[in-house]
Amino acid sequence: MPKLDGFSIHIALLFLITLLARPAAAQSTPDTEQAQTTTEYQLFLSTERSREGYFVVSLDQPPQAQLTLQQSSDKNFNKIDAEFVWFGDFTDMTLTGFGDGDYFFRLKPTAVATSNVVQLQVQHYPSWQAYGLFFTGLFLFCILVVTLIGLHMRTRRQEVA
Repeated sequence: MPKLDGFSIHIALLFLITLLARPAAAQSTPDTEQAQTTTEYQLFLSTERSREGYFVVSLDQPPQAQLTLQQSSDKNFNKIDAEFVWFGDFTDMTLTGFGDGDYFFRLKPTAVATSNVVQLQVQHYPSWQAYGLFFTGLFLFCILVVTLIGLHMRTRRQEVA
C-alpha cells in the first residue's frame, strides 16, 4: 500500500502543477506594469454574426501582461456585462453560451494595454428549424431500427427453416 499512496501524491502534485502553471508572459506584477509601455492590441472576431452562440476572439500578438476581456451590450461600455481573464500567452479565446443580441468586446483599459472595440451579433437559428431537423433524424433512426429488426427476424426464420 505505501507505493499506492506515493503514486497518488505524485499524481495530485502533477495535477496541481498543471493547473497552476502560467506562462511567464502572462504574469506581471504592479512594478513591471509601471515600467512597461502601453501596448495597443487589435481584437478580431472569427465572425461578425454567430448563429450558434459561440465564437473566437483573437489578438494580433501574444499578450505581454495579464489581460481582461470586457463584454458589454453598449458600444460606449457604460455598463460592463462580463469580464473574461485572458489566460496565458494564447492569442485566441473561445466564448460560448451567448443568447440573441448585440455584444461589444474590448480589452480592459490599463496602463499597459488598450484595444479596439469589436461588435458581434448573435442570432440563433429559428426553433422550427431545430425541431424539424430533430424529428427528421428521429424518423430516419426509427426506420433504420425497424429495418434492422425486420431483417434480423427474417434471417432467423430462414435459419430455422
